[in-house]
Amino acid sequence: MPQYYTPGPEGAAGKSFGLKQGSAHEPAVIDSRVPSPAPSVRLVVNADGFGASTQRDRAVIATHQNGIVTSTSVLGNVADPAAVKVALAAVPALGVGVQLSLVDGAPVASPDTVPSLLGPDGRFPPRARDVVLNWAKAAIRADEVEQELDAQVSRLRDFGFAVDHLCGKDGLGFLPIVAQAQEKVAKRHGILGLRMAVEKPTLAWTSDLRRGMGTAAMAAMAWLSRRELGARRHGPQSWGFFETGRLDEVRILEILGRLGAGSHEIICHPDLDDDLQSAPRNSEAFALTSARVRAVLGDRQIELCRWKDLF
Repeated sequence: MPQYYTPGPEGAAGKSFGLKQGSAHEPAVIDSRVPSPAPSVRLVVNADGFGASTQRDRAVIATHQNGIVTSTSVLGNVADPAAVKVALAAVPALGVGVQLSLVDGAPVASPDTVPSLLGPDGRFPPRARDVVLNWAKAAIRADEVEQELDAQVSRLRDFGFAVDHLCGKDGLGFLPIVAQAQEKVAKRHGILGLRMAVEKPTLAWTSDLRRGMGTAAMAAMAWLSRRELGARRHGPQSWGFFETGRLDEVRILEILGRLGAGSHEIICHPDLDDDLQSAPRNSEAFALTSARVRAVLGDRQIELCRWKDLF
């Protein structure tokens, strides 16, 4: 069934933005009346970590209602899933996935069933590199990883979340032992979307060698994990790993300029202490509601969508 959109404001080249008529901060919406040409580029704009903080939750909702965010990933071991469910009820068009976590916080499974994942305090390690080190020392049990990830997904589904994708917090979903567990959990729950493709290298990686090397290592693990997994759809090409924590308007425009035909995802982590009007110009919240960004989306006829729309 084809997608239909209401024509929006005209861009500099005279092309429709594919957005509903309204303010520069009005989100794209599907309309059943006017057909649009089938776009060659489809883009999920996913905000990770819903439930991690009040600032994150406020920003995700605001950038969906007033900007280009189409999807979010709820923290798998979020402390209060009932409160998250209530908050997301206000934005029913927002796609929802699970950000599976093996770092920072308490497990969802009973601690005595996943001891290899926990520290002496019965909680996950505080940093992703601690998990990677434990994996390198073969100190993590694959069956316990699967059990914990399944517990995180099952709990959120029991609360009524319609989960359309899975991803790993802090890039840990690319570790082969975690990727294989994610694949099994996704199949068990009928979830088609898995974040398993890291952005392609660019010259920008050389401007910050530490960050660039970290992104390259993540890409290598993702490539290895995809080779070991079954013939299952793993989702779009994901962008934003290198820009984590500094995804401003200029960087989003640079990413949009690199997108080729096919499906893509921009990963973001917006936070808001107050409302959008108070967001700094170099913040993710500002960038995700930028009129310039929306103009480029329209000029390039990039279709905003959710994970579930890709399959």
